[in-house]
Amino acid sequence: MAWPFRRVFRVCWWLLCTATLCALPLTIWEFKNQGWSPHYQGWFIGGIFVILTTPIAVYEVAMHTEYYTRPRLQRHVIRILWMVPIYSLDAWLALRFKDARAYLDPVREIYEAYVIYNFYAYLMNYLEDELGLVDEHLAKKAPIGHIWPFNHCLAPWRMGQEYIWETKKGVTSYVIIRPLCTALALITSQFGAYSEGSWRPNNSYPYLAMATNLSQMWALYCLVMFYHAFKDELQPIRPLSKFLCIKAVVFLTFWQGLSLNILVAVGAIKVNEQFTTYTAADVAEGLQDFLICIEMFLAALAHAYAFPPRDYMDPNIPTKGFFTNVRYMFDLRDVVVDVQGVLEEHLQTTAETGKAALVKTAQGIAQTPGQIYQMLGGQAGSRTHNPLPTSDPDEDHMTGSLLASEHGPAAAVSGRGLHYRSSSSSELQLQQQQPAPT
Repeated sequence: MAWPFRRVFRVCWWLLCTATLCALPLTIWEFKNQGWSPHYQGWFIGGIFVILTTPIAVYEVAMHTEYYTRPRLQRHVIRILWMVPIYSLDAWLALRFKDARAYLDPVREIYEAYVIYNFYAYLMNYLEDELGLVDEHLAKKAPIGHIWPFNHCLAPWRMGQEYIWETKKGVTSYVIIRPLCTALALITSQFGAYSEGSWRPNNSYPYLAMATNLSQMWALYCLVMFYHAFKDELQPIRPLSKFLCIKAVVFLTFWQGLSLNILVAVGAIKVNEQFTTYTAADVAEGLQDFLICIEMFLAALAHAYAFPPRDYMDPNIPTKGFFTNVRYMFDLRDVVVDVQGVLEEHLQTTAETGKAALVKTAQGIAQTPGQIYQMLGGQAGSRTHNPLPTSDPDEDHMTGSLLASEHGPAAAVSGRGLHYRSSSSSELQLQQQQPAPT
């Protein structure tokens, strides 16, 4: 019986990997003897790993597309698998063309947020297929507290709809904030206000890096909280290995680049500018791209283990065809709907908060005059701020008539004192206070 094409492809790829890895030390030695610059050596070695990485990811994507038996899940799996070749190829091109790095790195950064969203959607779709109404199922569970250190500053989320919404909002917000920070970096760089690796206070890099880091950490924290709530229900799809693969690529590459920039800032990475046009920041960015080319080879192997196509190879479930499945894979309407929902909720919450603040301020202004008058002299028995004598009823009557002639009938008084009352038009009126019975 003839082997399937995928097995032949797999054997050829393993032979190619073995031969390439064995020849790599000899290639580096030859480069050194020929006097090639470190830049071209790094670019060539990085290209070797890109050549090894891309077939793995493309093969996994092709297998998922061929056995497209669970579209609601595999659509997100395929999007996640594309992360490895996109990262790898993007870093390799940035390593060769350093002037184009400003336009290549945003592609990698935006896709990073896209992957985190798709992993959350993958878990949620699986739970919806298996459990139905996920929020009602979660509402039956015992409350789950926040993980340290957030347990000291955040109240626990109510189990059910609120818990689901908070985790979804945290993940989807990163899809919004990450591209926004990338766009701001591009805009500020045109005005000379963005320099990656520079921590000057008049540089936008430290602020954008902080915003990106906080948003990314919160998104990953929301994923952890979501997994903590459904770890038993998610066991059939082995979510921990999938989460670690994504976290390793997204989280570690970010901190790796940040660490290299810190080394530049403290002077640990230096260059002799008399012999090269590269700055220390260029060297740090080149190291980051070179390391990503190597790391994506390992990530491709890890993704092939965590997202195997065999989980969906069911010959009893018909598929719609390879090209139809490819077209369905690039349908992004689900992402647009979720991002739009989070944006609308944020805008609505902001509007309601502002409206409540305005109402509270208006009520405070309306109540302030009466409170001020009472504090200054509105209390009975105050000699300093009570303008009306209370000893003679005839004088009280005369005073009331005088006020009525000057301010209208609403200002007439016939008692022991006066106090202010604010109306809906925020005007101050005098209100009669009835005398207390003796």
